[in-house]
Amino acid sequence: GIIGGMVGIVLTEIMHTIQHFAYGYGSDGLYVSFREGVSQASPARCIGVMAFCGVLVGLGWWLLKRYGRPQPGIKAVVKNPLAGFPFFETVSHALLQIITVGLGSPLGREVAPREMTAAFASVGVNRFGLSEDEARLVIACASGAGLAAVYNVPLASTLFILEAMLGIWTQQAVAAALLTSVTATAVARIGLGDVQQYHPVHLDVNIPLLWFAAAIGPVLGATAVWFQRSAKKFPFLKRNDPKIIPLAIALFAFIGIVSVWFPEILGNGKAGNQLTFGGMTDWRYSLEMTAVIWFVVLLALAAGAYGGLITPSMMLGSTIAFAAAAAWNTFFPAMSSESAAVIGAAGQTTTRIPGLPSIIMADGPAGLRLAPTYGVDADGPFSLGDSSLPATFLELMDDAGREALGIADEPDPREPAEIREQYTTAIPIGTALAQSW
Repeated sequence: GIIGGMVGIVLTEIMHTIQHFAYGYGSDGLYVSFREGVSQASPARCIGVMAFCGVLVGLGWWLLKRYGRPQPGIKAVVKNPLAGFPFFETVSHALLQIITVGLGSPLGREVAPREMTAAFASVGVNRFGLSEDEARLVIACASGAGLAAVYNVPLASTLFILEAMLGIWTQQAVAAALLTSVTATAVARIGLGDVQQYHPVHLDVNIPLLWFAAAIGPVLGATAVWFQRSAKKFPFLKRNDPKIIPLAIALFAFIGIVSVWFPEILGNGKAGNQLTFGGMTDWRYSLEMTAVIWFVVLLALAAGAYGGLITPSMMLGSTIAFAAAAAWNTFFPAMSSESAAVIGAAGQTTTRIPGLPSIIMADGPAGLRLAPTYGVDADGPFSLGDSSLPATFLELMDDAGREALGIADEPDPREPAEIREQYTTAIPIGTALAQSW
């Protein structure tokens, strides 16, 4: 956990330093987002930086594939943990991802800290002579710790370890996953602060939004499937083929040209989410961003670049949902377009993409919990009062807090004429809760 937090600090600082230097912003000490920094840079600078990024993509991964040892994926190592990672190649691979994302590659940065932290854990496994089961647990927890550190999401990373990496919920696994994720986050906060990735405005949950979420879900599911299938086809050339070097330079230079009109496509998709979550765009530009980000992600993959797809897929979902909300509000009761964008971003990540788990990247240990049973009397349905919140939790709340949540004690308890059951979910919330809802 401590190493994961330190890896998160180092990789994040490297990425931010490269962003500031490459696009020439932030030197006056004032905070400027990457999206704003790219928008302020000259077209020639954007194209030049992306062409240089193409050089690193093509040459860097060609060298690793040509002269380095084979690099197994994290899941492959978790299955055979004693085989471990080739340390130098894995660290170099992770650094290349962070450097290219910092320069503007439209792929995500979430894979790099996972791989680097897991590589350090693999060294520890060999040094301390752990058994296969112990090694599997340590490497899986290290992978989640890296994710927790860079995104400041300890609980989501705990679920990631248990659901996506291990697939088990033993007491030992839960304790280890929670300990490493919380520790990594705490260490990262020392160097990076308690950073919130997004600051959505007008985030209102109401009945129209829930109906919209149900309607947009199948659209986003189909979009995710198409995105997955299109991404599988790349790269066309093997990364150890020297022809991929000029191809990478040409494709990334073209991405730089596109960024002159769509600066939000650079740097893993976070900028697009900032626009939609903050309501700083309109539905036309949102639809245009959907097509453009999809296109440039495929170009980056075709150039041989590595990186995650979580944030780019979130941008796809948020831009689609933001644009769809404009049409919805024309014919149905109005809702917040910014809330619709958040719904879309969450929904997009529930469908499996190659190499990425079906995890909702949002914190909170319970979120929406539906009681498995409820009572019905002459006045209608009502909560039985024994499954919405644990009694131990209610004991910690004062009367004002219970009143605010609508769970104040009733003077005359209602007696159910009938007790009904419904399909529900509680914890884990990640995929099960979002998909069942």
